[in-house]
Amino acid sequence: MKVLIVEDDIDIRELISFFMEKEGYEVLEAGDGMTGLKLAKTYHPHIIILDLMLPNLDGKSLAQMIKKSEEKYGNPKIIMLTAKTDIEDVLSGLEVGADDYMKKPFDPRELVLRVKKLLNRETKISTKKYMFKNITIDTDKHLILEDQNEIPMSKKEYDLLLLLIKNKGLVLTRDKILDKVWQSNYYTGDRTVDMYISKIRDKVKSISKDIKTIKGVGYKLEEKIL
Repeated sequence: MKVLIVEDDIDIRELISFFMEKEGYEVLEAGDGMTGLKLAKTYHPHIIILDLMLPNLDGKSLAQMIKKSEEKYGNPKIIMLTAKTDIEDVLSGLEVGADDYMKKPFDPRELVLRVKKLLNRETKISTKKYMFKNITIDTDKHLILEDQNEIPMSKKEYDLLLLLIKNKGLVLTRDKILDKVWQSNYYTGDRTVDMYISKIRDKVKSISKDIKTIKGVGYKLEEKIL
């Protein structure tokens, strides 16, 4: 699961990152609000640890923008960090959509527990969906929708497109794709990956140009950042 840390104090950011990575989370970091917003749009983190006072775009405004267009940012949970002790600041953060808050200074172990609690609750109550532009993958129903129209796909095509969307913006080598999708102990061959990428491009034409070939390496599902 992805955790986005938006904190301008590099020492605090690195401390949180250390504890999150120790728990096995994939960590993204931003030192200002605008960068945090761009990362949220590109990578769809499951949870955002968000400082209230940030350069370029403050935490309250960032949370408000994300909660107004949740699907655009992957419906993340938000934990607000604040050095302010005024209850009004805490309440204003919760009012714009923060799911929890912690006052600085805090024990990073408690923050880890709060992250786990929010993510566990989300897993229990929600249907897992992955989205990219007009494409939605509903993993509970094993469906791929393009503008709400179902696209029939084989299991390997489904698994490959899901892998690309889960890792949008990241380069996936052919070896990694073979390992994740085919999980084979025998040599399947690079051409197998290329053939299935071609099939997906043909079936999902609206995002075919977003599936970029990285020559000599693999593929990347590319999304333009704000």
